[in-house]
Amino acid sequence: MILRNCRIALLAGCLVLAVCGGALAASLTIHAPEEARQGTAVRVRVVIDEQLPQIAFTWLGKNIVAPTVADGQNRIAEALLPVPVNAEKDMVVQASAGTLTGKATVRVLKVKWPEQQISVKKTFVNPPKEAMKRIDGERKKSAETLRRVTPERYWRGTFLRPVPGVVTSAFGGRRMFNGELRSYHRGVDLRGAQGTPIKAMADGKVAIAQNMYFAGNTVYIDHGQGVISSYAHMSRLDVKPGEMVKAGQQIGLVGATGRVTGPHLHLGVNILGVAVDPLSLVPKQ
Repeated sequence: MILRNCRIALLAGCLVLAVCGGALAASLTIHAPEEARQGTAVRVRVVIDEQLPQIAFTWLGKNIVAPTVADGQNRIAEALLPVPVNAEKDMVVQASAGTLTGKATVRVLKVKWPEQQISVKKTFVNPPKEAMKRIDGERKKSAETLRRVTPERYWRGTFLRPVPGVVTSAFGGRRMFNGELRSYHRGVDLRGAQGTPIKAMADGKVAIAQNMYFAGNTVYIDHGQGVISSYAHMSRLDVKPGEMVKAGQQIGLVGATGRVTGPHLHLGVNILGVAVDPLSLVPKQ
């Protein structure tokens, strides 16, 4: 079989796949990493040479519709996609625009997750019965927010590190509270003195800004297209639900509220409801 006007090439460490519809048809090209570690975010870019307003991405059986923007004579669209911590097989991203379709495979690299022993007050390991209604309500609200896929894309370019402190607890570890396995660390803990300013990772809309039983004073920001960042244990909240924020804008101060052993920022990022390492989105220090 002969394919006309189609090409496959390896450019700058990314798999580039172009699919064409005929002898003089338009093309769709996917730029995706060749490989990605479990628990990281994958940035995918699609280029088309037709004036189509949007591109649909399919990943983990879920769909994201991303608007295209002009890039010379072409149009491009980007999406951030999650690699789950327990992903075992290589993953495929599909993209379509009009009659154009294409796909690329990302090889998944396995990670050996650490285990962490943490000592906290007993009420934060086995909460009193009177606190369970509150906890259940907060968990439901958080879960609904983390599953949200807002059609608009607020984020642009590179995400920012919200505080300069080093990592004191890495993403993905098994967390043993007072000797009991209670959770897997779905974020990173960043060192920060009490009162250190916390900055938004990217443009977005504040979805939650309130005190929570385990997370203390907490902010969730919806960056669009299923990307949600969260900031916990803050000493002060400087934003309100519904407020639009810019990348680098102060949203609160580092604190030690909720289930903590001392002042720090717990930073989380969920994409399409899947937790990923937030630092996979920011430049390395």
